[in-house]
Amino acid sequence: MINLIEENNFISELTKQFERSPFQFNKLHESDAEIIDAPFNTDYKIAITTDTIAEEIELGIYDDPYLIGWMIVMVNLSDLAAVGASPMGIVISELIPKSYSQKELIKLQQGISDACNICNTFVLGGDTNYSKILVLSGAALGIIKEKPLSRIGCKVGDLLYSSGKIGTGNTFALTKILNGKRINYNYKPTARLKESQILLKFATACMDTSDGIFSTLDQLMRLNNFGFELNCNWESALDNKAKNILKKLSLPSWFLLAGQHGEFELIFTISKEQDLIFKNKAESINWNPEFLGFVIMEPKIKVPLYSKIINIDTEKIRNLPLKNKLDIKNYLKALTNLDEEFKKPA
Repeated sequence: MINLIEENNFISELTKQFERSPFQFNKLHESDAEIIDAPFNTDYKIAITTDTIAEEIELGIYDDPYLIGWMIVMVNLSDLAAVGASPMGIVISELIPKSYSQKELIKLQQGISDACNICNTFVLGGDTNYSKILVLSGAALGIIKEKPLSRIGCKVGDLLYSSGKIGTGNTFALTKILNGKRINYNYKPTARLKESQILLKFATACMDTSDGIFSTLDQLMRLNNFGFELNCNWESALDNKAKNILKKLSLPSWFLLAGQHGEFELIFTISKEQDLIFKNKAESINWNPEFLGFVIMEPKIKVPLYSKIINIDTEKIRNLPLKNKLDIKNYLKALTNLDEEFKKPA
């Protein structure tokens, strides 16, 4: 089931010749960061993750050096947050074009510095080299004292939440890519590190939304063999400005769930028995997570749309970017065709 998704299958193929470390806590696909048992101290586990920013630069989604610097930190620290790790630091590799100006370089490093400062972590080191295009890669290291958060563990009836408003990442990508329709939209996500420390005590499953909401729910569905049904008020979890922009572009709001440039929130589940205690803990740090729906027995993603419950073909949606060779116009056309199907009478 997991390898029906082209990206998952690609990762499985890439790694099938690798031996798993005897110290590794998680299996392939099970968590956002790799979890290692620390042999020198059984009270702690080590979390390691790595991520690269290249495609977003190539497609023109990230064209501001400051944002690029900010994001190379946040994309990695968000993975640490999704397993409940506290960051120790990050190492960064920077491939810099020779045409890059001193002003751009300063902004790039400032974005990295500011992101580390707001997350109380540090650049531990890295590597620099020249390249025809700008490419940044990071690897972040964290520690976990309790049982790590995992993508696996939710049960039927558990409540589904997002750590914050959703749809911001896909809105930003749309405004940057759609020719002639550029709209100013501020996008500066912050890894949910503080919130994840509360989730360590309550969440039955957790994953970050770096690839968008439907991709996240689909992955959790495949790993847990349960489904998710969004509640009738799911649109209240969408960022208000994002909804207004979609309206201006004459696009349905569910596109904000389908796109694969995420907002780096955490999607997580909480048991009904623990929900009230969890909400009180969240309130104590002025955190207002967004309620999205429930875990259901049938392994489907169900969304109330057009006055009915739609079974979303998340496998098809997740595979669309590769099938359309990352062509945004064909991708949007394919989503629009799906929307027309959704509108048909039941």
